[in-house]
Amino acid sequence: MSKAEELSVIHVNSAVEGTTGSRVWMVKWNHSGSLLASCGDDKTVRIWKKIPNKPYLECRTTLDDSHSRAVRCVEFSHCGRYLASASFDASIVIYSVEDGEFTESNKLEGHESEVKCCAFSPSDEFLATCSRDKSVWFWQMDEEEDFQVCSLLQQHTQDVKFVAWHPTEELLVSCSYDYSIVFYKFDGEDWITQQKIPDAHDGTVWCAAFDSEGQRLVTVGEDHVIQLWKRSSPTELAVNDKWRSIAKFHVEDSRLPLYSVSWHSVTGLIATGGGDGIIRFFRVEGRGDDENLVQVTSIDTDANEANCVAWSPAKYSEEHSDKWLLASCSDDGTISSFISRTMYNVNNVVLVRPSEEQANYYKAREHPTTYVPDIIREIKQNT
Repeated sequence: MSKAEELSVIHVNSAVEGTTGSRVWMVKWNHSGSLLASCGDDKTVRIWKKIPNKPYLECRTTLDDSHSRAVRCVEFSHCGRYLASASFDASIVIYSVEDGEFTESNKLEGHESEVKCCAFSPSDEFLATCSRDKSVWFWQMDEEEDFQVCSLLQQHTQDVKFVAWHPTEELLVSCSYDYSIVFYKFDGEDWITQQKIPDAHDGTVWCAAFDSEGQRLVTVGEDHVIQLWKRSSPTELAVNDKWRSIAKFHVEDSRLPLYSVSWHSVTGLIATGGGDGIIRFFRVEGRGDDENLVQVTSIDTDANEANCVAWSPAKYSEEHSDKWLLASCSDDGTISSFISRTMYNVNNVVLVRPSEEQANYYKAREHPTTYVPDIIREIKQNT
């Protein structure tokens, strides 16, 4: 492969102050990639839209009257008709989405403490939630489109930080302060524990992400390790299979936790965010049990912490069909989006300052909250 074919370009696309300086906990795209939701310490959920031909996000809606404490998580349903938010006030709010309008339709209560995460199943029939109360709850949508509790499991001994669904099957994984990850499946009548892996990390397990086919899983944790898991029998259904660790990558240039991980469904590029404010990019190399994780490059966001990273599920095709968007958020209230042009086997990576034309967009009077990030570096790795 020529160097031209191996080239990857990642540069800052926009940065907006989403919550006037207060911590932003999470950013999540809807499943068409047209909208981005954010949430944070200011008790709000904000909906952002990518403006055609302009390098920034615009806030279209602010939902500020549903929660009494910080909002920790937001999640769109796959059908696009619902948005869920989870809060430190121990509640989950469901918004109905119609013609661009977000209306509170349900408020789910029952957790005894802060709700840390919520996620819709691939079919949207189930909503999983997890909490500081050490439990994972499964809610089921009924014929009236209300959510009712159908199962409550407490396989963790400490705070449950995150839940993630398999991309095609009704299989859930949870991550916890107790260092473990747990898999759950539906047996036809109830939700049960499929597999528990104690000491999955040497510290809190903060986040997990499946690949597009659901054959592999990555987790990140307090031990500044990104770990690759793989199913034992790829021909089996995931709900009947077991998971095992096949590779670890220790981030040696940081002793701070990795908080978030997102796996791009098309390029296979893995992004992580952590306590040092650096976004790192990885790819999987090798085959079978010889697969390993290789760091491609990194971006210093100049923020204290990168709390969340999220790849857009849709191609950024306004100008280039081979570019994708990555969103991140931080403690200083900043939400950033990055344009990524990637190949499956990238060796040379260049980070560039926005062009003069792009800089003028950043400084546009009509959107004064944007600014030109000070990024101008060239990184060549594995050459």
